[in-house]
Amino acid sequence: LTYFKKNKKKVKILDYGSNLIPYSNLENKIDLNNYKISIFDPFNKKKISRNSNIEISSDKKILKKKWDIINFGSSIQYLDDLNILNEINFKYTLAILITHTPLSLSKTYVAKQKNNKNLNQNIYSFQKVVKFFKNKKLSLEFKSRNENKYISAKTKCKTFSMNLLFLK
Repeated sequence: LTYFKKNKKKVKILDYGSNLIPYSNLENKIDLNNYKISIFDPFNKKKISRNSNIEISSDKKILKKKWDIINFGSSIQYLDDLNILNEINFKYTLAILITHTPLSLSKTYVAKQKNNKNLNQNIYSFQKVVKFFKNKKLSLEFKSRNENKYISAKTKCKTFSMNLLFLK
């Protein structure tokens, strides 16, 4: 974030697949004047602005904007194909954050989510995710593993809940 402070511009953040709940109290905790946060929620029916710095939209046009940081949280596991992410403009993106996401150390597979019987999770191979972002000129700079209790998919494959940080 030092880069952005030097250039005195607002940090433009895309939160892909999220909603307003994580942001409900954010404005009470940090000064948002230097941030422009756009939440892409494909299930949201209308555009909502929390304030001038936070908006939520289901319109895919939002994905084509220039983003400094993109946060995927744990949304990638609900995409049928990683190529859906090609709708996003990664050209100017400096950082990608993926958190609490089950990834396989072997193959990509589909699993039933154990805390929701009607929901499938696409458990992508770690290598496939790394390769996808490498093709976007982003390199894996940090990875960490969460406790196994945070994996909601039932599986016999080597699968771990992981956090990944990619940088340009």
